[in-house]
Order: sequence, then structure tokens, then C-alpha cells
Amino acid sequence: MTSLVDRKERVRRAYEGLARGDGQALLDLFAPDVVYTVIGTSAYSGVFRGRTAVRERLFRPLVAALATPLAIEVQSLTAEDDRVVAQLKGRATLRSGVPYDNTYCFVFRFAGDQVAEVTEYLDTGLVARVFTVPAERNALLRLMDLNMCEMFREIVRAGRGGEILETPALTLCASPHGTPFHNMTIVRDTVDADTIIALVRDFYVRRGLAFSIGTRDHADGALEAALRERGFMELVEVPGMALLADPGTRCEPPGLEIRRVRDDQGRRDYLEVTAEAYATFQQPREMTEDTFASLESLRAPHIQGFVGYLDGAPVAAAALYLTHGVAGIGWVGTLSAHRGHRYAEAVTWAAVREGFRRGALLANLQASPLGRPVYERMGFTTPTSYHVLVGTV
Repeated sequence: MTSLVDRKERVRRAYEGLARGDGQALLDLFAPDVVYTVIGTSAYSGVFRGRTAVRERLFRPLVAALATPLAIEVQSLTAEDDRVVAQLKGRATLRSGVPYDNTYCFVFRFAGDQVAEVTEYLDTGLVARVFTVPAERNALLRLMDLNMCEMFREIVRAGRGGEILETPALTLCASPHGTPFHNMTIVRDTVDADTIIALVRDFYVRRGLAFSIGTRDHADGALEAALRERGFMELVEVPGMALLADPGTRCEPPGLEIRRVRDDQGRRDYLEVTAEAYATFQQPREMTEDTFASLESLRAPHIQGFVGYLDGAPVAAAALYLTHGVAGIGWVGTLSAHRGHRYAEAVTWAAVREGFRRGALLANLQASPLGRPVYERMGFTTPTSYHVLVGTV
């Protein structure tokens, strides 16, 4: 009969092999008819009967999702009667880019030299969250595009005097005091330059409105080239940035109190921060006032504004637009006299974490030159860019 010490040592060696990317020693522990139970109700939870089922239905999908081997740290091993209990910490990165750092407790019931039963306890909430982020780049970009377009729609819809025109391939947004950036024709699907120009002429030009055309770096190369041939030039390239998981970073600048926008006073505080912060980008105050004319623009079932206060005075702001399972982050700003103290980062974290709390798979934003270094420090990556083109028609 195998001793308790031998059983503990076999479990330890199996996990050391797994950390090197070799899971065979762990599989060899299991009896051919092993019963392996993963607790909870996640996509990976359930009862797997037989070594083959464990390998094919549990281990193989996990390995396929990982960009790095699952590094295991054995924290403790306890053996008594026919059981070995292992407490572990695991670290890995998924192909989607999400860190997968879980905590485990395994209970192995031995029958002779092999394990007859396994029960795996782990953070199933983490499993449910990180394994729903699209592993494929195209699926991720699709979600980012959908959320960005919906943010623009909501900004216009909740604002004063805004209009939206949609076709199967385009969304045209217009506000009476809008800048070219915010009065954007957003390309959502394949379309030719002549079709866009005809719509732009009718929707914007005849009303005397500034406008732009927004193309996607990952999908609209031919269209962009055609527009440039017709005299369009790039106003700005906007990084499309994504945060695929909450890394747990804390950002709590001394004295800063962050509040949700709940009432009209909060709306006015948000408006004042944004009006001053976005004057840096030549945004007229009239547009800011139109954008945040109603409480609904900052407090709705899928929208929530946040304001950071110092000694009761508003100094920073950010908003959450939750659509398509994505936490869209917009209108991040800090009063110019208070920049450099991480206030914008703190309110952005408030919006991001509210999105994750509500079930978002990822956070998404379009960065300004001022904001990009902040978001990179937070852990956002840049899967794509958007090109904002302007011209005459």
C-alpha cells in the first residue's frame, strides 16, 4: 500500500510537471475510471467520468485557452486516511490577454496507487468572467466597435438637439454645436466612398454642420484610401484601447472623494469639469452644455457618471456606457489646475469597476493623447486604432 508521504510527493511532482507545461504526471495519478468534480455553475463546472473525459473535456480546452503554462505554487499538502488535500495558487495568461490567477483546493481520494475521485474548489466567479472574453482578435474588435458606436449614439440621443441617421453600414451623428470629431459618420460595415459622401453632403453639409468620417484600422483600409484620394485628411488617429480584466490596481489619491452622479447638482458638477477639461481640444462650451443637458445623459440604466471632489469642489470626471457586455469609458477629464495627481485615473477606475460589477466582459475606450499614458499605466492595451477623416464635399 502506498504511504501517505508517497502520495503527497506524487501530487507535488505532478503539479511541478504541470508548471513546466507537462500535465502527463497529473493524468497518470488518475485511475482510468476516475470521477473528477469541478464545483460551481461555470462553463467548466461539472462531473467528468473517466481519465479520457478529464483530458479531452476539461484539460484540453483549458490548455487551448492559455497563452502561457499554468504555473502552480503548492502552498500546502495534507494527507489523512485515503485523501490528500492540496492548496494551490495558479498563474497564467489566456490567449485573449486576460491574466488568469486563481486559487485552488483539490481533494484527492486514493484507491491504492491511483486517484479514484477528485474534487476541485476554485474561484468560479473568476472562471466565469475571464473565459467569456473573446479569445479571437476579430471577436474582440467587433465588441469594441459595437460599444464605441453605441456610446456615440447615446451621447447624441441624450443630448439636446441631436440627430442620428442610420443605414445598414453607417451611423451618422449630429449635434448643433458639435465638433467635427463628435459629428462623426461611423463606418460599421462595408461601404463605398461615393455612398458616404452623398449621405454626408445631405446630412451635414446642407445644414452647415462640421463633420468627420470615422474608419477602422482593422477593417476599412480600402475605404480610407479612397477617401484620401478625394481630398480627405486625417484629423486625428484615436487608439482603440481595451482592458480585458481588472488587475486589482488601487488608485486613491489623498483627499479625493468619488461620487456617482445621482441628481442635477452632480450633473452640473460633471458638466463644469468636462467643459473646462475639453476646452483643451477646442470643444465649445455650448456643445458640452448640449451633451449634458439632462440627468439621463449621466444617470440611466446603462450610463453612470462619476465625479471626483477635493474639499467639496469637482475636479475630475468619467462616465460608463455599458453596452454589448462592454464597459465603455467616456468623457474622462480633469481640471487643468489639478492634472498630474492621478485624479483622472481614479475616476476612470470607478467607472471601469462599476462596469465589471455589472457583468462587463471588458472595458473599452478611445484615448486622447493626454489620456493614453494613463490608460497604458492602468493596463489597457491597443488592439486597434480609429482614423477620423475630414474634408470638403
